Order: sequence, then structure tokens, then C-alpha cells
Amino acid sequence: MQKSIPIITIEQLNSCDKNILMKVDIRRLEDHMRTLSSADFPHRHDFYNLIYIKKGSGTHDIDFKRYLVEPNQMFFMNDGQVHEWDLSPDTIGYTLFFKKEFYEVIEKGLSLQALPFFNNGTNNAPMVVFSEENGQKIEQLFEDMIFEFKANLPHRDTLIKSLLKMILIHSIRVYQPYFKGDSTELSVSKIRSFELLIEKHFKELKSVKEFADKLNITANYLNAICTKTVGRTAGELIRDRVILEAKRLLLHSTISVCEMAYYLGYDDCSYFIRVFKKEVGSTPEQFRLINRP
Repeated sequence: MQKSIPIITIEQLNSCDKNILMKVDIRRLEDHMRTLSSADFPHRHDFYNLIYIKKGSGTHDIDFKRYLVEPNQMFFMNDGQVHEWDLSPDTIGYTLFFKKEFYEVIEKGLSLQALPFFNNGTNNAPMVVFSEENGQKIEQLFEDMIFEFKANLPHRDTLIKSLLKMILIHSIRVYQPYFKGDSTELSVSKIRSFELLIEKHFKELKSVKEFADKLNITANYLNAICTKTVGRTAGELIRDRVILEAKRLLLHSTISVCEMAYYLGYDDCSYFIRVFKKEVGSTPEQFRLINRP
């Protein structure tokens, strides 16, 4: 399968020798913007990314959703999302890159999987906006992180992990998840587990029952908690993830529609086209022609 979505690594951003591996990098956003050109976008990462906007404006597109950029705003991206931005020249802030293995915590509630803004779920927004007061706290944490990174003193990474953890705690405190209805903690936990399973198995599993079996619950119960908690059925959440990947490939690769259908787990290309058209309102080829520059 031919792909053209570039995957950028931390090592590439630092022009490292091929034998050097990096797990974390921190820099000022304005410096980072100067190292990138329009040819570098859109792209994926092989790392997690925090982007904090201290000042500036523009737009930031993450997986076909456009967000208006404003001061005191933090964007969170996982290691599979496709993004591009159009930022004003006066934009300043910070950007942090880290590999999944760099961030390890004991608290389950602070794991990368548990933090909603890192998930691809339909009801999770990948950003927060801080108050002026909280924004100043976040900026100081980034400044401390930059100092530690450049000083390269003993136990540097341990201290940077602690600062990252503090940033994520401040972020989760102000984050407003888009859950609907009276969601119980158990239901939300099941939804999180379901979303993680979708991310891992959306290419090979398509039925609600297959996912429900892995969660040790019935398909009816899974549908019920999805509908109550996020306002969409389990089947819709599964299809949402498949369609998202299809859109990524249509716009950022030269793969044929039928090759893409087989890659996404559909043996019948015509059936996949019907599914796509029902969800999007156009055929895959029409979507590619209309949206591709």
C-alpha cells in the first residue's frame, strides 16, 4: 500500500544522527515554527505532542476538525493523529514532544489512555483553554521544563516528567469532556475501554458483538451506555473510526479505493463504498476530488 502521510520523529526535528534516539524534546513554539515549511504539512508524529499558545491566532486542523487558535490554549495530540496549522506570525508559546514510553505514572487516572484529550473519541476535544491566572502557571511550568532540558543536569528526565505531570493535572482540571446525560463512573470507564479497543482493532473487527465480547458485556448493554453517555451507538463509534482513517488515506495518500477497503478490513470494495457514502454523503473518490488540493 502506498502512503504519503509523512511521519515526523523527534530525531528528525533535531536533525539527529541515525544512531541517536530521543524520548523527549521541548522548545519555544516560535522557534519550532521557523524550522517547518508548508511542505512539512499535513503530517503525523511518532510521539505525543503538547502545543501551548501563549499569544497568537489562526487555525489548527486535527483529523478534519478545525479549531480556532486563541491565547492560553493547549492542544494535545497522540502519536497517530494528522494535523496542520495556519498560525499568525506573532504566535508564541511552547511545544513539547515525548514518546509514549517516556511518560509513566502509577495513577491510573493520569495514564495516557485515561486522559480524554489524547483520545480519538467523537466526544473528546483535543484542547483546553486556560484562564489568564492558570495560563501563567502553565507558562512557568514550560519555562522550568526548558531550563531543565537545556541544563541537562542529573535526573533531568525525571524532573521533566514531574513537570509534564503537573501540566496534565492542571489541564484535566479545566477540561470539559463532551459527555451527555447522567454518566456514571462505570459507564465512562467502559466507554474509555471501548474506545481503546476500537483504536486497536478497528481494521479487523466491525461488529458491536465482537467488541462487547472483549469487554465481557452484552452488545445491547454496550449500545445502551454509548447512547446514554456520548449520544451515539456503539456501531456508530466503530464506523466513525473507520471513516476517519479512510479520510486520512484519501487525502494524504495515493492508495486506490479498493486497496484502502481491503486495508481497512472490508473484503467487498462495493460494500465499503456504500458504507462510506452513507456516513459521509459522497463516495470515496468524490470526497478525494472535492477535498484534495
